[in-house]
Amino acid sequence: MPPSPHLLQRIAELVAEASEGAVSQEAAVADGRTLTELGLTSLSYLRLIDALENEFGVYIDLEEDTAFLGSVDGLVTYLDEQGVTAKGSR
Repeated sequence: MPPSPHLLQRIAELVAEASEGAVSQEAAVADGRTLTELGLTSLSYLRLIDALENEFGVYIDLEEDTAFLGSVDGLVTYLDEQGVTAKGSR
């Protein structure tokens, strides 16, 4: 089953919040560029990870492969694999 559009939208919102608006929701879901290329800084990544962990009840181990953090699609796939539902809980 494809990931929920609600989940995609919520992650895009969290990216915009974590970046303090430097990366818009629209830009976050656009294809072709990574979040870093769009302007997400290392501090913004930490804010985003914290927000994802708090909202969705997941743990993101930064010592593991974190390539999924590069895009909203990667984050949606990761959260879907963790069993996160459209409402934000597992």
